[in-house]
Amino acid sequence: AELREKLPGVPVLALTASATKLVAEDIMRHLHFAEPHILRSSFARPNLSYSVRRTDDKNGQLLRLVQNVPGSGIVYVRTREGTEQVADMLRRQGVTAAAYHGGMGHAERSLRQEEWVSGRTRVMVATNAFGMGIDKPDVRFVAHYSMCDSLESYYQEAGRAGRDGSPARCILLYSKGDVRTAEFIIDHGREESGLTPAEQEKMRLRDHERLKQMTFYSTTPRCLRHFILNYFGEDSPAECGKCSSCNAEMDTL
Repeated sequence: AELREKLPGVPVLALTASATKLVAEDIMRHLHFAEPHILRSSFARPNLSYSVRRTDDKNGQLLRLVQNVPGSGIVYVRTREGTEQVADMLRRQGVTAAAYHGGMGHAERSLRQEEWVSGRTRVMVATNAFGMGIDKPDVRFVAHYSMCDSLESYYQEAGRAGRDGSPARCILLYSKGDVRTAEFIIDHGREESGLTPAEQEKMRLRDHERLKQMTFYSTTPRCLRHFILNYFGEDSPAECGKCSSCNAEMDTL
């Protein structure tokens, strides 16, 4: 908004990969759009199949996935320590895997990214520090070892699979402990943010609502693709036939 005041009359383009209708309206309001103007492509990714596995044996489920779905993959883990532990578990099972997180030096991150992009490393186990700007079209699966805080984050991260248009899998490993962990982070993660108490409370309530929708996705018996598209305000068939809710065979891998 300050930029618009300093540069009046200059055209402004706001880009986002996963904005709901309310978020898009909020962006236009903050940027002082003279009138609403949105260009939006479909959120549908027909080549992706979505699965949720409710389990307390995440290592076993992840290993089963990696052994049955060929090709490169990304495993998102919430913590830096967790990336190292999961990557080590996969390596002990004969999978070429590497950890990636913001605690590493730039040279180390660049090396691990290059080895994964080139195919020398098959699976990248990473925090959400990994993925922005990564151009690897042949990712065959994206697994989330823990539930995301929001569907916006999940859609963006899962969407790094199958950018070549070929079939790819998006799998969420869910346990009830994921919700408790996310709630704790939301409630205690902004003490040093520099925001006023009122601003912190507003963001806390917003984030709890987003987490609630993510929890609904993780536990719904309904079509997962329909759930995602409906969340972003897009109409779709009630069943896709390709997700773990619509097709029981998706859980046999």
